[in-house]
Amino acid sequence: MKITKATFYLHETEPQVRQVRYADRGGIDKVPPGLSGLFTHCEGIGPEPDLHIEYATDGPVPMYGLQLRLHTDGPLDAYADWGSGYSASELEWNAKLALSRYMPMIVGVDAFDREYIWQRMWYAQRFFYTGRQPLDTIDRMLWDLASRHARQPIYKLLGGARESVPAYGLIGGRTIDAIVESAMDKRAQGFIGGKDHWYRGVEGNAEMARELRAAMGDDFLLLHDPVESYTCEEAIRISRMLEKYNYEWIEEPLQDYDILGLQTLCKAVDLPVLALEWIGAIGGQPFNAAPYVALGATDIVRQRGIGITGQLKVAQMAESMGVPVHGGDPHVILGVANDPLFEAFMGLQPEPPKEEQDCRGQLVVGDGVARIAWSDRPVVEPDWDEVARTALMVIE
Repeated sequence: MKITKATFYLHETEPQVRQVRYADRGGIDKVPPGLSGLFTHCEGIGPEPDLHIEYATDGPVPMYGLQLRLHTDGPLDAYADWGSGYSASELEWNAKLALSRYMPMIVGVDAFDREYIWQRMWYAQRFFYTGRQPLDTIDRMLWDLASRHARQPIYKLLGGARESVPAYGLIGGRTIDAIVESAMDKRAQGFIGGKDHWYRGVEGNAEMARELRAAMGDDFLLLHDPVESYTCEEAIRISRMLEKYNYEWIEEPLQDYDILGLQTLCKAVDLPVLALEWIGAIGGQPFNAAPYVALGATDIVRQRGIGITGQLKVAQMAESMGVPVHGGDPHVILGVANDPLFEAFMGLQPEPPKEEQDCRGQLVVGDGVARIAWSDRPVVEPDWDEVARTALMVIE
C-alpha cells in the first residue's frame, strides 16, 4: 500500500477564550528546607504565592486545526491531527514546511514499511531539527492505518502479551490529610495504588509516606515521584525510609542528566529507581535509555520512545536486560510483557457501548485495570470530499 501524496486540511474549529494565568502552572521555589540549592514546583511544596496575574481576550477568538492525510494506492489512507492554534497563517506555513521537508521522505514508500520510515525520520531530527512531533505523529498514523487494515487494535498487532494491566491513580493535596483523603478516593474507585507528587524535602516527604502507609494499610501500592527534587545523598536517605513503608518505587529522584548520581543511588538502595522521563521526552529515546540500563543507573525505564515503533524498541531493549519499563502508550503496554503497571492520570474511563466499539479500540480504566475495548467493526472513514469542501484551505 504505497503512499502516493500528502495533503493538509486547514479548518476553523470551536472558538475559545485565549488566556494565560499564573495560577495555571504556579511558581518555582526552593525545595524545603532550602539548603540543597535545588528548586521545584510550588504546588508540591504547599500554599502558592498570592499572585494574581492573568491575561485574557474579551471573548472567544477563532481557533484553527490542521489535519494531515497520507493518500495511498489502497482502500485506506492514513490521517491524524497535525496541529492547532490561533493563527491560520502560521498553521498554513507549518503545513508547507512539512510538505517541503518531511513528506519527500515518505511519499512513494510502502505505508507498511514503518521501520524504514521511522529510521529515516529519526535521522531527520538531527539534520532538520524537527523535534519529536513529526516522527511521533507519522509513526502513529501508520500504525493506525495498519490497525484499520487488519481490523485489529494495535496491541494485537504488537503480539498481545495480555488483555489488561493493573492500574494506579494519581494522589495529591496540599496537606497530609488531603493526600490521605485523595488516596482513599482512589481506592474507592478501584485503583490498586496511588502515586504522589510531593516535593517537601526528605523530612516532609517521609512524614507524608509514613502517614499514607498507616492510613492505607499494606494492600495499597504507594509510589513516590519527587520530580528531581533531591540531591543524591537525600535520595538515598528518603529511599531507605520508603523501603520501610513498603513503597513500590521512587520515580525521577534526581535530574536525568545525573547518570553518576543515579548509578550511585541504584547501588545504594533496594527500592527500585525509575528514571528517564525528562531526558527521554526531549527526543533521545529509545537510544539514550540503553547506557543507563547498561550502567545500572536506573532500575525501571520511563517509557518515552518516539511513536509506537520507538516505544517498542525501548521495551524490548529493557526486556533483554531484565529491566521493566513504565508509562507507555496503552497499546504498547498490553503488547509487551515488561510494563507492569498503568498510570491512570486520566482517571476512570468507562467502556463504550458495544455498538460504538470498532477495530481501533478504546481505552477503558476501571475495576483496578486498564484494557482496550474493541470489536472487528471497521472504523467509519472520513468523507474526504466533505473534508475538502469545508476546509478553509487545502494545502498539497
